[in-house]
Amino acid sequence: MNPLHWRYLWLALWIAGMAIGAYLSLRAGMMREPVIPHFDKLLHALGYSVLAMLACGLFAPGKTRRTALLWLLVFGALIELAQGTFAVNRQADPWDLVANTAGIALAALLFRYRNVLQSIEQFIRK
Repeated sequence: MNPLHWRYLWLALWIAGMAIGAYLSLRAGMMREPVIPHFDKLLHALGYSVLAMLACGLFAPGKTRRTALLWLLVFGALIELAQGTFAVNRQADPWDLVANTAGIALAALLFRYRNVLQSIEQFIRK
């Protein structure tokens, strides 16, 4: 496996992605029906798949990578608990956690076939 040239940038993006996700999840919600029903589940799956893809690229295969992916699951569960407890006009939704898990699993499966971070770096350097 080739080392990443911009490892600290990818790590910063991973941490920033979690911080942005936490902010967006815990800010005061709007009291209107969504235009597309359950569209937020797709956003959860996409967001957590990006976070998982970054984790897979950053951490070595094996226990370290599994720990990072497990952390993302725990992070999503903590966010849902915080939404139900602290957020205004928000509620915890177990289906959000299912969508998070699906996004993480999809990214982990895709990453077995292609290291996306290395592909991005190779594309930029050309």
